[in-house]
Amino acid sequence: MGLLGAILLVTTVFLRPQEVIPLLQGIGFLNLVTGLAVLGIIIEFATGRTRSAWTPQLPYLGAFAAWCFACTLIKAGRSEIDHTVNTVVFSTVFMLVIAYAARSYARFAVIASTLVAISIALAAFGFAQSRGEFECIIISGEDLAAGDKSTGTATGRTCVLSPRECDEDARRDAMEMAPGSEFLCEKPGPFQTFTIGHGRVRWRGVLADPNELALAIGAAFAFCFALYSAAQSKLRHIFFGGALAMASYCVIQTQSRGGVLVLAAVLGVYFVRRYGFKGAFAGATMALPLVMLGGRGGEEAESSSLERLGALYEGVDMFRASPVFGVGQGQFAEHYFITAHNSYLLAAAELGLPGLFLFSLLIYVSMKIPYVVAFHPAEDVDQRLRPFAFSLFVAFSGILIGITFLSFCYHAMLFIYLGLAGALYGAVKQTSQSFQIKLRWKEYLAIFVVNLLMLAFLFVYTRIKGAP
Repeated sequence: MGLLGAILLVTTVFLRPQEVIPLLQGIGFLNLVTGLAVLGIIIEFATGRTRSAWTPQLPYLGAFAAWCFACTLIKAGRSEIDHTVNTVVFSTVFMLVIAYAARSYARFAVIASTLVAISIALAAFGFAQSRGEFECIIISGEDLAAGDKSTGTATGRTCVLSPRECDEDARRDAMEMAPGSEFLCEKPGPFQTFTIGHGRVRWRGVLADPNELALAIGAAFAFCFALYSAAQSKLRHIFFGGALAMASYCVIQTQSRGGVLVLAAVLGVYFVRRYGFKGAFAGATMALPLVMLGGRGGEEAESSSLERLGALYEGVDMFRASPVFGVGQGQFAEHYFITAHNSYLLAAAELGLPGLFLFSLLIYVSMKIPYVVAFHPAEDVDQRLRPFAFSLFVAFSGILIGITFLSFCYHAMLFIYLGLAGALYGAVKQTSQSFQIKLRWKEYLAIFVVNLLMLAFLFVYTRIKGAP
């Protein structure tokens, strides 16, 4: 039951079926699925199917979550605690569900396969969006009031550049039918989705940002390597080639520069490890179309870069003003009109240096688990886990790059992957009781120094560039 709950949870977080199927709307489906998943884990512990609750991430996860609450209470007050609960607590629960639901080779492979299937579905939705024509899209006043601009209704009236091209009579009629509505000129997609930024494909929910969609697809694609190596059928070549083509096309259509880097890094790390120098050449060859065709250019890209520079500048100032507690979890947007677009600076600005240090430790220990399993396994480790461990390490390599350009400190997707590291640890312990992951004092010191150097670099960089 725990595995089924985890599959439903991952599917609900990424694909958002509750926003597509009318029957699931208005019943708090995500909360229901989360509750069922947690219940499934409790039952498995009660029945003895899952015996050990330990994963080396737990101390850092607990300290990070507690520090988030402390910073919120100290800097923002009790009125903002609900926001911390809705972000930090739910993401923590997601992580623990995955960590305890997939603590065997078979279960881990099922969750990895689920992520691959979801990423292929997302890429297919992105493909469908990209092939459409620009139309007038109307967003209802209710959705706008709720802060949801990821779904809308296509009117069937074509446009080229802007919503101003939508017929004025149609605009007036639509506004009369739905006061407070808004028009956009975008490409409609499946399930009332549409592009953003004049043609950038995206999904909805946690993946309503094209950059986040690109990161999700790139990270999940890493598991295609493990599934490819585990499969025996000759059809695996077709599967791998098709998945790569679909993922690459969708990432290009997101026009995400960070997403291009993520998928290129995933390809690069895998091929270098697998084939050495020849692999580097093969990886570069496969990533070349991504680099050439992906990302944005022109005035829009320059404007986006200036906005992000402004966010970095303000984020550094927030950290300087309160280096211990920051401005409080989730409060960055209260001090600047956009978020930080850099997870490490976001942690420092909202949670101070201790928060950044704990966030870095949580990521580091989560990445060390698959690294040790893939590169330095004990003799009694189930060898079938090694390809999946390497794939998870590759996924983390891409994620580390992606979150440099995104605000992912408390993001559900990041915590699901952190949960996979915990699940891998539990799966390895099924056969290897000697397997351990510990951090030495030199590792703590190195992480702390890297944090300081990164903050120093951002300070110098933003002061040289100046506030936009």
